[in-house]
Amino acid sequence: MITFKNKKELLDFINNQNDYIRQFIEILNENGIEGDYNNLIEKIDLIQIFLENCVANFSIEKQDVFRLGFWAFFSKLLMEQLGGELKIASPSDYSAGTPQLINYGRRFDKKGKRKWIGIAFDSWFESHLTKNNLVSLNGKIKKLIEDYS
Repeated sequence: MITFKNKKELLDFINNQNDYIRQFIEILNENGIEGDYNNLIEKIDLIQIFLENCVANFSIEKQDVFRLGFWAFFSKLLMEQLGGELKIASPSDYSAGTPQLINYGRRFDKKGKRKWIGIAFDSWFESHLTKNNLVSLNGKIKKLIEDYS
């Protein structure tokens, strides 16, 4: 499992986000899910099936590359739609030390304060890797965009 120990490591992840996405896409392309960033968004169901059925068989190193790419891909996708910023999930969080999207969307409470729940992409990854999820990746993305746009 990859975790970030400090803000510098998070900034390195953010600065290298496109490289991680490129590596993620290369792995998908090598395994029959062909496309680039723009059209792989339409293949989220295939990405989920691949994650659930194939990634556990990768070496730890390749799983880590895929995990970083997964985080980068889905955080970029949501940030393009909803804005927000990444922070390191706190030690008490269920995805401690991993990137978490905060301050996103255009939903506000009665006092005008932005209303959101932090999104921990590693929890998505783990829940689908272990096939212990209730909602599809595509469903999560669509619901977040619908609720927070």
